[in-house]
Amino acid sequence: MEIKWEDNSVSGISFETLRKYCPCATCDEEREKQTDTYIPLFMLDQVSLDSIVPVGNYGITLTWKDGHSTGIYEYPYLLNLTEKWL
Repeated sequence: MEIKWEDNSVSGISFETLRKYCPCATCDEEREKQTDTYIPLFMLDQVSLDSIVPVGNYGITLTWKDGHSTGIYEYPYLLNLTEKWL
């Protein structure tokens, strides 16, 4: 996914990274249980988007094809993911 920021810069981030770092409480708890060497394996519907919906002026909610949609990706969080993982 490409994101165009207010300063007209563009960042890219993979759907796999977005799903791996989903900010919802359930996914956060799962990440805390894993070791540093854990690599999640996703089914296709877990990394395919159904929709992207703005949340106020501070973030977006992603609905994945498997129905998961509880995480709110705040814009600073997305920027951090693009800088850290790409």
